[in-house]
Amino acid sequence: MEYGDQLGDILKTLNNLFSEDDFDILSSFFKAFAHPLRLKILLILYLAKDKKICVSNLVDLLGVSQPNVSQHLFILRSAGLVECEREKNFVCYTLRSHFAEKIIELLLRERKCNIETDKGD
Repeated sequence: MEYGDQLGDILKTLNNLFSEDDFDILSSFFKAFAHPLRLKILLILYLAKDKKICVSNLVDLLGVSQPNVSQHLFILRSAGLVECEREKNFVCYTLRSHFAEKIIELLLRERKCNIETDKGD
């Protein structure tokens, strides 16, 4: 099989797995991960498990302003990664995406392996 044929097969497989809409959705998903503060928020929500974390909790934990946290939460919510629920005067968030959980689990597992490897040096 020639190289050009192999590339054609790869493209065909890719097109069978993902539509253009899928690429748009995945791109938005990964863009939401691509900011340090948003990544910290996602990690906090993941580590909190099923507990609801309010905006004020995130402000305190992260040491940033409420408008800044809210802006990043809006991006995460728009990407379908988190969901919110109003409880009296508070807006609380939980991680919504099973796919996001898997990405975070992979990230934490890799980080833990790297830390354990570094300790062994």
